[in-house]
Amino acid sequence: MKDKKQITLLVTDSGLGGLSVCAGMAARFANDARYDRIQLVYFNAWPEQYKGYRHYPDPADRPKVFHNALAAMAKYNPDHIYIACNTLSVIYPFTRFAKKTGIPVTGIVDHGVQMIYNALTRDASACAVIFATPITIHENNHKTALVEQGIDPERIITQGCLNLAGKIERAPFSNEVKMLIDENAGQAAQKLKNKWDTVYAGLCCTHFGYCKNIFKNALARHTDRKVEILNPNEAMIDAACHKIIAGGAPQMSIDIVSKVSWEPSGIEAYDRLLSKVSPDVVDALKNYRLDRHLFSIELE
Repeated sequence: MKDKKQITLLVTDSGLGGLSVCAGMAARFANDARYDRIQLVYFNAWPEQYKGYRHYPDPADRPKVFHNALAAMAKYNPDHIYIACNTLSVIYPFTRFAKKTGIPVTGIVDHGVQMIYNALTRDASACAVIFATPITIHENNHKTALVEQGIDPERIITQGCLNLAGKIERAPFSNEVKMLIDENAGQAAQKLKNKWDTVYAGLCCTHFGYCKNIFKNALARHTDRKVEILNPNEAMIDAACHKIIAGGAPQMSIDIVSKVSWEPSGIEAYDRLLSKVSPDVVDALKNYRLDRHLFSIELE
């Protein structure tokens, strides 16, 4: 009897933003002939019910908490960890886990940088707006990497969207989300130079991809320019699934774990967002495992 080909892939985010990455991967892997069995784990690294990473006043505490979450992820023996979160991706290099692990870990920031770089080198008459959380903007990894690769800093506009990810997490279809996106698009538009014909909107927070059409319409209205969306979530899915050999029907298990609870109304909203992508991921979300002791938040 031949050994079954198995793989365990773990996707993590602080909240439900990265679930779109998990759903995209599940949809692609459903037809992958390379494996007989695929285990997908979605690990919510949100630390406390009403306290995310930005609520730690000392930035040095954030990698300590995320290290604890990563140590708990390692217990699943994943073949690969995908950090489907820009904030956690910029925190990751500062964790003790990053310095000692033998598990391959991929952050989403590099995908966003590459998408923006490709767009701006392809179109000399364009600029890019990087929409992200305040932590991601403060760390400035995207812009720094792009400038190091030769992109004129004048062509890169950054917009930190305070509270937007949390609002999308809880109620992605709400008018409050639309208003916040419109407000941030307006602020970004004020920073634009007149010489750019096209604006590429880099949605550098995994939650923002759920509202990509709202971003596009708002930015186009405020800039009166052609707007194209760059969604790194899609690039991460492509990278994870690029070697697929079609024609298979592997057994697939999907587990979603969290140390904080989600409101039924929020789960219903993500059902609407993802059911056409992967009904199996939506079903797993409805049956997620709540574990208040999933990882420690002690600051060692």
